[in-house]
Amino acid sequence: MEVAPEELLEINPEDAKKLKINNGDWVKVSSIRGKIKVRTKVTERSQKGNVFMTFHYQKALTNLLTSEHRDPITGTPEYKVTAVKIEK
Repeated sequence: MEVAPEELLEINPEDAKKLKINNGDWVKVSSIRGKIKVRTKVTERSQKGNVFMTFHYQKALTNLLTSEHRDPITGTPEYKVTAVKIEK
């Protein structure tokens, strides 16, 4: 928690510019399954057209955005990728 005290939506600078989002802005991230509010981190670490979030912060439960489906053999959740809408 000292290194990363809150969830952040990591977004590529080009995408952030298109959406008029600045570093540290609050945004709503939604999918067909749910929505959460989170701060942004504008960074080259995210590829254009993709965003990144973790899934373990109580105040921004990223898993609310993802599917509950699991691989029938391994039981691994299908939460690695999901389409989202981002609004300032």
